[in-house]
Amino acid sequence: MKILYFASLKENLKTSSEDIELDNGATVKQLRVLLASKHGDRFFPNNILCAVNQEIANDSLIIKQADEVAFYPPVTGG
Repeated sequence: MKILYFASLKENLKTSSEDIELDNGATVKQLRVLLASKHGDRFFPNNILCAVNQEIANDSLIIKQADEVAFYPPVTGG
C-alpha cells in the first residue's frame, strides 16, 4: 500500500512516501507500530494523525493493500 508523509514527518524521514506490504485485515494501529519499528517510535506517537483514502481514520480501522494511507504529525499551536 502507498504510505504518504506530510509536514515535519516528511522532512524527518527524508521521504514523502513509501510502499508497504501488509497482511489482509491489518489495522491502522498495526501499520503505525510497524512504521515506528522501522523509522523510530518518536516519529509515530499515539497522537499522530492518519487518513485512509483521504478520510481521517482511527487506530481500529482495517486497511487494505489498495488503500492510500497518509500520516500527519501532531499540530502544535502558539
